[in-house]
Amino acid sequence: MSGSTRWDAQLKMLMRLACVLDTAGDGVLGKGAPAMMYQAGRDAGLEHRPPHEPVDNMEAALAQVLTEGKELWMYEGWQEPGSDSLWSENGERRSIWMIFRRCPLMALSRSAGSTPGGILCQVLHGYIAGSMEALLEQRVDMKVGHCGPRACKVQVELRS
Repeated sequence: MSGSTRWDAQLKMLMRLACVLDTAGDGVLGKGAPAMMYQAGRDAGLEHRPPHEPVDNMEAALAQVLTEGKELWMYEGWQEPGSDSLWSENGERRSIWMIFRRCPLMALSRSAGSTPGGILCQVLHGYIAGSMEALLEQRVDMKVGHCGPRACKVQVELRS
């Protein structure tokens, strides 16, 4: 077996294992699985923050967390129809809707059958939020608006 073939086989097995974990997690953790996995991911993101200096904007923090770049990630801000800004403000909270068009978990859902928005998505969103929080030095939360096989709409909320 060549190195490339072995790498492909290992990647396929890892994807199948991730799909099994995604499916099995709900059975073990019950209805609270998404919230528990989000919090576990957030804690991991805070603990294993990217090795960078703090930044002062969400775009820079997101770029430092998603270091794999455009090979694995494609995202953009989404503006509500009729709104004059990508950002909305409510007191000490600022939020933006992000559309993720490329993500490793979308590829997993298409190739191995995992559920878009499942517990793997929740733990990943939690990890991204925790890592961004460590870089921005302010509370960050991510809330799923829609998850699908082609794109996900996620609200990123920053709190002072």
